[in-house]
Amino acid sequence: MFDSREDVLRWARSVAYENGFVVVIVRSDTNTGNRGRTSFVLIGCERSDKYRCRKKEFVRRDIGTRKCGCPFKLRGKPVVGGQGWMVKLICGIHNHELVKSLVGHPYAGRLSKVEKILIVDMMTSMVKPRNILLTLKEYNANSCKTIKKIYNARSTYRSSIRGSDNEMQHLMKLLERDQYIHCHILKDEDVVRDIFWCHPDAVKLANTCNLVFLIDSTYKTNKYRLPLLDFVGVTPTGMTFFASFTYMEGERLNNVVWALERFRGIFLRHDVLPGVIVTDRDLALMNAVKTVFPECTNLLCTFHINKNVKGKCKSLIDQRNAWEYVMNAWGTLVDCPSEQQFDEYLKRFEMVCSPWSMFVDYVKDTWIIPHKEKFVTAWTNKVMHLGNTTTNRYEIVHLFRLTLMN
Repeated sequence: MFDSREDVLRWARSVAYENGFVVVIVRSDTNTGNRGRTSFVLIGCERSDKYRCRKKEFVRRDIGTRKCGCPFKLRGKPVVGGQGWMVKLICGIHNHELVKSLVGHPYAGRLSKVEKILIVDMMTSMVKPRNILLTLKEYNANSCKTIKKIYNARSTYRSSIRGSDNEMQHLMKLLERDQYIHCHILKDEDVVRDIFWCHPDAVKLANTCNLVFLIDSTYKTNKYRLPLLDFVGVTPTGMTFFASFTYMEGERLNNVVWALERFRGIFLRHDVLPGVIVTDRDLALMNAVKTVFPECTNLLCTFHINKNVKGKCKSLIDQRNAWEYVMNAWGTLVDCPSEQQFDEYLKRFEMVCSPWSMFVDYVKDTWIIPHKEKFVTAWTNKVMHLGNTTTNRYEIVHLFRLTLMN
C-alpha cells in the first residue's frame, strides 16, 4: 500500500536501481469523472517494446537501440473503496542481463530540479565541475550522475543566459554593461574580424606599472579557432595582471599592428609607455612591436629559445652523451656578462661544438647574429626587466584563466 501515485513511482524506481535496471511509465491515465477514464499507471522496463522509426526511411541506417521487448510490467492503481494505491506484478521476468552499475545511464543519471538549481548556484560561485559532482554525490551517495551531466547543465545554463543572441552579440552586451574599453573591426559590414577589450582597472594598472609587459598568443580557446593575443603586465612588487585582450582573425602583421595600436591607446601619457616587452620569436609580433613601440626594448623568451636549441641539438648531434656538454656551453654563451667578452665566449662555444658544424650554423644564423641583443645577458641587463626574461609568467596566468573559464 502506498499513499499516492508519486510514492509508487519512487518505490519502483529505487527498487529497480538497486537491482540493475531502469523502469519508465509505459502508460497512465487519471480519473476525471468521464466514462471509461480510470486512474492507473503501467510501469515497465525501459527496454520494453521495440524501436519504431517515426518516419519511413528509404535507406535503412545501421543503428542500435536499447529496446529488446522486455516483458517486465507493474501496474499501480488506487485501492477500491479506500485511500492509497496498490501495486500488482504483471510480469517479473527480464529477457536481458541486468547491469552491475547504472552510473552514466542517460535516464538514471538525470538531474532533478533541485540539483539543477544547486548546480547553477555553484557555477555562479566559480566552483569547478568536478567539485560540483562531488557535492551532488555527498547529497546522494547512490547518485548515477557523471561529469558529463555537469558540463551539459553548465552549457544549457549559459545558453539560457545568452538567449537569442549569438556569442558575439552577447560579448558586446557584456562589454557595454561592465563599461569595458573596447573596439573592433568589421568584415563584410556584419562580421567582426578583430576585437580588443580592456578593463578600466587594467588601464590604471598599466599606466602605473608600465615597466614590463609580456605579449603572447594562445590557441584553441574558442570554437572559432581565433588566436587570442594577451597583454600581461608586471608590477614592481612581482605581481601579475591582465592588461588587455585581442581576438584576431589571423596573426598577420596588419592584425597584430592594429592590436598593438589599440594597446598603446590605453596609455594616457607618452612618458608612461612600456619600457620592456617580452615576446616569443614571432616575426609578425616582433615587427609590430618595432613599428608601434619603437622606443621600447623587445626581449625574447629565453625559455623557448633554449627549448628550440635543445631540440635542434638532439636532431643534429647523434651522440647522446654530448647533448648535456653542448647545452652547458650554450648556457654559458647566453649568460655572457659583458659585450666585450661576447666574442671570446662565442669562440669557446664554436670550439666546443666544432664537430657539429650544422648545429653551430643554426645557432649563429637563427639566434646569435639577428637576435643576440634580445636574449644574451650582456644586453638584457642594460634595461630594467624586473627579472622577466621569459614568458613563463604569462603561461601561468593563462593556465589560471583557463581554470576560470572551465
